[in-house]
Amino acid sequence: MNLSRFNEIYDQYYLMVMKVAYNVLRDYHYAQDICQEVFVLLYLKRDILDEEYIKPWLLVTAKRKAIDLQRKKYYGREFCEDGITLERGTGENIENDYVRKEFQSSILEALKKRDRQWYEIFFRVTVEGESQKSVAEDLGISLSNLRIKLHRAKVWMRETFLEEYKS
Repeated sequence: MNLSRFNEIYDQYYLMVMKVAYNVLRDYHYAQDICQEVFVLLYLKRDILDEEYIKPWLLVTAKRKAIDLQRKKYYGREFCEDGITLERGTGENIENDYVRKEFQSSILEALKKRDRQWYEIFFRVTVEGESQKSVAEDLGISLSNLRIKLHRAKVWMRETFLEEYKS
């Protein structure tokens, strides 16, 4: 793919990539960052990718990059180049922010140990914001079965961690 063809593809799919990223992140500036990242990756892989697969590749890559960024925002971590993670919080009380994040992480880890499918369902629906229907289809279970598993996971977390949360 030459530079002029790359520019044509950029002009053709720029808004689509922006829309995908914005739909996940609900932030125009972050969506711009994702869009830039996706097209830089496309440029780097321009000789590897077949042109017939460029549109689906752009869609999937934009969605995954946006979801990854959403996860980082959710967990309040900034990832530096040297691998150090910095906790972000409200800034009002760093100790409380850190304790809250640790507690949330311990709940998710305990849920993963208790039942990996519960964990996957809870994480994808609650944290990533995926629709229950799409998660159920991906897992090959009915929507009502997914809702039951999600409810059981929440009940288990409440019963297991409510007292610890109050203290």
